[in-house]
This record gives sequence, C-alpha cells and structure tokens, in this order.
Amino acid sequence: MRLLVSILIFFSLGSSIASATSIVVVRENNAIVIGADSKTTLMPGSGAGGAGSITKCKIVQAGNLFFASAGSAGIGPAEFPGDVYPEFDLKEIIAEGLKGDGRIEDKMRVLETVLVASLTRIVEKARQDDAAFFLTRFAGHPAHTIIVGGLADGELVLMVRTFRLIISPSGSLSFEIGRFACPGDCQGPVTAIFEGQTGAIRKYLEQHKLFLSYADPVTAVRGLVGIEISEDPSFVGPPIDILRLTKRDAQWIQRKPLCLESKENLVFPTGERDQGFSVGVHPAMSRGH
Repeated sequence: MRLLVSILIFFSLGSSIASATSIVVVRENNAIVIGADSKTTLMPGSGAGGAGSITKCKIVQAGNLFFASAGSAGIGPAEFPGDVYPEFDLKEIIAEGLKGDGRIEDKMRVLETVLVASLTRIVEKARQDDAAFFLTRFAGHPAHTIIVGGLADGELVLMVRTFRLIISPSGSLSFEIGRFACPGDCQGPVTAIFEGQTGAIRKYLEQHKLFLSYADPVTAVRGLVGIEISEDPSFVGPPIDILRLTKRDAQWIQRKPLCLESKENLVFPTGERDQGFSVGVHPAMSRGH
C-alpha cells in the first residue's frame, strides 16, 4: 500500500464535454505516465460524409519528446483511409517548432504561434460553415490542448498548453493560452493532469478522494481513462495507450496494434534527435498481451 502523499491535480478550466478525447497524466518522483483513449470524433465537413468517428494514435514521438493532443487536431495514424482528419497537420507543426537549437521553452513558443494561426483558420471556417456547431464546439470549451513529456536538456519535463477561444464584442477571434510546466508549477511528489473529456473522472475523484494516493501511476491512468470510456463511449473509446517516461528511457506499457512499429507515429525518423533515449515495450506487450 502506498503512503498518503500530497497531490496536485490540474484540470483545464471549464467544461470539456466537446473535446471527445480523454488524456490522463500522472507524474510521480522521476517518472511520467501518459494514457490516452483512441476515439476521434469527425468534425462536420471533414470529408467522411458527416458525423462519425475513427481510431487514432494520440501519442507520438519527436526525438526525446512525446506529444499527446486533445481537440481540433489528431496526430498519429488513423484506421480510416483518406485525408479526413486532422483539420491541420500537427505533426508538421511539431517538427517545425522543434527545428534547430534552443531551449525547450523557446521551441514551445514557436509551437504556440503556429498552432494559434492554424486554430484561427479552423474556428473561422467552422463559424462560416455552421454557426450552431461553432458555438457548441468552441464557445466555452478548449479548442485544443497539447501535452508534452520527455527529456529536454537532460531533464524530465512535462508541459501542457491549452488554447481557449476568445470572441471579442466585435466578433474577432483570438486565443488565450494556458501554460503549465514541471519542473516549475508542480508542487509535491505527485501531479495528476486530466485533459479532454473529464466529467466522469472529476466525479469519480470527488467520490474517491484517496484514489491517486494509493493507486500506482499506471493503474491510476488506465483506470481513470477507462472510467471516462465507460461513462460515454460515443465520445471516448478503447483501446487505451499507456506510455511511461523516465530520464533513462520510454516504455510503452500498452499500445494498440494500429500504432505498433508505425514509423508514421514518429515526427522524426527513428534515431534522429533521440541519442541516449531508448524506447521499448513492456514485457507483457512483447508476449502479445
């Protein structure tokens, strides 16, 4: 049984019912565990003939960093053929932002700038095409959230960027960016982050206040994403991908076949910008479980 510890819990402000993704992150001591569901709901006009959903890889690698996203941009391979989603290529944006040398904070600023430009085009088009959908999807909900974990300058880092739409009285659009980073904003030995659709997770943690104190990080991540899937499988769906990061390596605890050994799941080709950081799979996965 684990000792009772101080836990910092971070939710994006406001309702998240429209995000149609569930991502849970637990940072404890010198490890980060990231879990994500697999379901992506297609936006109107996506090219798939209206409403529907596809299975996607929501965690991808870029050198020593791993990215997970919720909102108006998918990242990795999809089971649905054709260019139906994402609305913009987040992989290209990540690769552009990580070019060259410089601090990770500076590179994240570049990512923010490019993401804001792309998100502005998406929400403006949605407003022109379907005003009702525009208000339902973007008003009061995060338009996009990106979570970054991995090694930067020899340090294990965890960063969250949340993009919330602001509509001025005149109707012009802009984005407010929420920033969270560890080291820096984390207090205490355990930090838990929940992004995307989180209503069932919030309710469960209110009723089980000691859950994160006693569950190990992998169990906590798997269980909380699973709770969200059970609550509303129309928006959040299996299977659950789980990644564990340390300063030494990255280990996939579980990963769906769609993402296994997929070079498309890498922003950079294998071996580029990842010297000294190995990526492996949990022994249970190697046995086919």
